[in-house]
Amino acid sequence: MAKAINMAVVEQALSGFTIPPQPGVLLAIKAEIESDDPNIHRIAELINQDVGIAGFTLKVVNSVYFGLRRKVSSVEHACKYLGLNRVIKLVSSVVLRFTLSQGKTDRFTTALWHSATQVANAAMLIAQQLRLGSDTVDDAYSLGLFHNAGMALIAGQFPDYAKVLKQGLQQGVSLPESEQQHFETSHELLGYMIAQSWGLAPELANVIAYHHSPALMLVSDDLYEKRLFALLKLAEHMTEENRVLLDSDQDPEWQQYKTTLLDLLELDELSLHDLGDYLAQHEVPNCYHH
Repeated sequence: MAKAINMAVVEQALSGFTIPPQPGVLLAIKAEIESDDPNIHRIAELINQDVGIAGFTLKVVNSVYFGLRRKVSSVEHACKYLGLNRVIKLVSSVVLRFTLSQGKTDRFTTALWHSATQVANAAMLIAQQLRLGSDTVDDAYSLGLFHNAGMALIAGQFPDYAKVLKQGLQQGVSLPESEQQHFETSHELLGYMIAQSWGLAPELANVIAYHHSPALMLVSDDLYEKRLFALLKLAEHMTEENRVLLDSDQDPEWQQYKTTLLDLLELDELSLHDLGDYLAQHEVPNCYHH
């Protein structure tokens, strides 16, 4: 991994915040999966207990991003067609969004989940196009949806959160520096704790913990972590995350590290235009296809 997590720093970042526990429905689903004889019908019943989660899950499964040849008509059908592990990763992401944004309709929260969805879709499609394997495709999607989850916790307590971050970028101050200076916390570390609490793979939790620390991530001895990190940063760049979230055209991390990130994915800058066309074909707006 990039660097051992300093739990003393994590505890400091957590001060005043409560990490939402993994909902009972996810715990029940995972218990069923880990049983000696997992029952798809029972798992589908658990997901269907919440109409909103079940409906949103089917909406995502049937979207152009998954590229299914025919519509999936039920959660049980999705489990059989996509496989249990893939559906559970998707459900976890959907439940996270419902848990952290419940009852919130402010502009930043709306933009946050819109951006997370676009980044997740872009990361998944890029991984598909590069033929990196189904596990990488699924993990890239989960990473895109979870990577900024910590922002939701900070914004919930500090109404000026987005304004402070935007001003910081305009002045050349990184997001982590602005957070530490003004709020004495870090959305990376909060996101890391959410990922751990919700049972995400260690590689995903580690990338979330350091996704604004390219200098650390790019010297990691774990190639899979580095590749996921590169997918995330490319997806953030292509979907113009900072513009969507903070109305800012500043993207200093990409400008400084783009050559190394592209090398990890065996890409060059010219190939980004083709990738942009591919994302646009799948209804993902991006800076390479207007």
